[in-house]
Amino acid sequence: MIFRKMKEQDLEQVISIEKECFPDPWSYLSFKSDIHNEMALPMVLDFDGSIAGYSSLYIVADELQIGNFAVRAESRGHGAAKLMMEEIIKIARNRDCSTIYLEVRESNNPAIKLYSSFGFKQVGRRKNYYRSPKENAIVMAKEIAWSTGLIVPKKVL
Repeated sequence: MIFRKMKEQDLEQVISIEKECFPDPWSYLSFKSDIHNEMALPMVLDFDGSIAGYSSLYIVADELQIGNFAVRAESRGHGAAKLMMEEIIKIARNRDCSTIYLEVRESNNPAIKLYSSFGFKQVGRRKNYYRSPKENAIVMAKEIAWSTGLIVPKKVL
């Protein structure tokens, strides 16, 4: 499996996963736009030409925002999400990011468990952030300490 930058030829598979995973999926044009956006870093987990998962990353100053993160149903439970998160943390370090942020549906316990296992902590909540169905988002963050190379969780607000 290779975690690499998304290409336009990946979009059909990415959109298929997006529709499978989310009730309010991002559009084809949103992903295509990110491929050409200097501040975006759309990534895919490629398993011999089959996309197992993807993530849309945005780097602004010293922060990395995970805008989207999904794994194809048949790839779950085989370490794909863990591998993707490990690679995202490496990207954050390589780009000198001090903090990684993400939003997650408050009912998405498997995702919250994954993010927590990597040291993400709840730092806030966005009321009615998701539209379909309407639901609050939990804002999670992970701080990266450079002096020791250790991951230090941000204090819960």
